[in-house]
Amino acid sequence: MRVSSILSVVIILLNITQLKSQNSALNIYTSYSIGKVDNRIDFLFGKYPLSNDPQLVNKILTENTPDDTYSIGFGYQNSINSKLALNIDIGYALLMQDFLLPVNTQTFFKVDNEKFYWRLKSYYQMIQIGPSVQYFVIDKCARLGFNLQAIGNISFRKVIQDGNLSRNKTEYFSNELYPGIFAEYKRFKATLGVRALHTKYRHDAIANNGKNPDWYNPFKVRLSLSYDLFRW
Repeated sequence: MRVSSILSVVIILLNITQLKSQNSALNIYTSYSIGKVDNRIDFLFGKYPLSNDPQLVNKILTENTPDDTYSIGFGYQNSINSKLALNIDIGYALLMQDFLLPVNTQTFFKVDNEKFYWRLKSYYQMIQIGPSVQYFVIDKCARLGFNLQAIGNISFRKVIQDGNLSRNKTEYFSNELYPGIFAEYKRFKATLGVRALHTKYRHDAIANNGKNPDWYNPFKVRLSLSYDLFRW
């Protein structure tokens, strides 16, 4: 599912919200996601001298931190009835990774030197589009229920810290699916989800396994907080 598919979902949701319904809200949100590192390096063997350097392999596999994603944006919610609500979020996200992988200095970043760089730290800037469905289980002074959110990530800038490498290039990055739970009190809402599905499209800033898309799904959890700015 690429940009056109995500936009189709957005259009369908927006059309649905035109039906006679009650309780619409415009919110501002922020989220933080933390995920297990994708530590597959089999595709590097044969291209780089890893098999002859067990210390380097150990360094690659152990000297890293979990992937972090920070995002902020705006969302729209439409309550179809007392049990069901549809949402659409659109915002900015920053993905930070430090798993050591070779950087494609010349082919992607167009740098005219042959110096070899490892990806010590990377920053991927993205636009996120996130349609979701909420089902309310408890509706009293606080509202509790289940949430299912799909997220499409569109990358537009990649920065590699080592070598001060950067390039602006818009490309579809990945899809994610997060089932989870939420709690809502007055104008505040907190949502917690665990990633159940992940499709990542190949990008050539760093060495990759060539799969397009890659369906590997390392564990990742996402916490989102929002506040309703307007209700009508």
